[in-house]
Amino acid sequence: MNNIMSVDLEDYFCDLQFSSWPNYTSRVIQTTEMLLELLRKYNVTATFFTLGYIADQYPELIEKIVSLGHEIASHGYSHHDLRKISDEVLEDELKKSVASLEKISNEKVQGFRAPFFSISKHNLDKFNIIKKYFKYDSSIFPVKTPLYGIPDAPRFPYYFSSETPLESSPDGDLLEIPPATLKIPVYGNIPIAGGFHFRFLPIFLIKYGINKLNKSGQSAMCYIHPKDLDKNMPIINSYSWHYYYNLKNAKSKFESILKNFKFCSVREMYSL
Repeated sequence: MNNIMSVDLEDYFCDLQFSSWPNYTSRVIQTTEMLLELLRKYNVTATFFTLGYIADQYPELIEKIVSLGHEIASHGYSHHDLRKISDEVLEDELKKSVASLEKISNEKVQGFRAPFFSISKHNLDKFNIIKKYFKYDSSIFPVKTPLYGIPDAPRFPYYFSSETPLESSPDGDLLEIPPATLKIPVYGNIPIAGGFHFRFLPIFLIKYGINKLNKSGQSAMCYIHPKDLDKNMPIINSYSWHYYYNLKNAKSKFESILKNFKFCSVREMYSL
């Protein structure tokens, strides 16, 4: 059974204020090259949720990603937290992002993922803007963490209207694809999809969760950042410990997942 592999294409410093980014030495080309080689090795195509800024800085990297058969989708332009920006800023971010990505990739951009998974119950109205530009979204994480999540949101892909973004709607105009979770009785949903949780959780639990989803007929939406594979990621003093936890083992864990499960892009999964 096919699952979905996605990449949040950003640099290691992109969680900082946008104005500070020029102060850091980029590592996105070398880390993305490492990721692309692993995807090639296991014949995996992925959806790259890409920052417009990264595309503008490194157009040749985007061209290579496209030439290898991967899908380009949007991760915004400047990696803004949607909980902290106005509707006007969001619309500008999406316009700039889509314009950059489509010009460089020469493809229609159909999907979006909010930086920091920054869709909460308090800003669901942002979908009124998001739906103008995209056919699908992957921003609602059905978990409870200190940083993000809507724990009672649907766990599996569904169409919704902007009036009911947490409910399936037969006439919905936007497809939501939540990142993969493992439901534990009493405790709730555990995020097994990627990022810190991928580096933190034991590999057997991640595999168990994906297998359980597949046996129930559901695909797992997984994700990774290029920086997750960078065991030499530079230290940023304002970053907490979880940015660096278990980077040394992340590549082997990721390769084990690619080896044991089938993956494709969102575009392939839904024939977009």
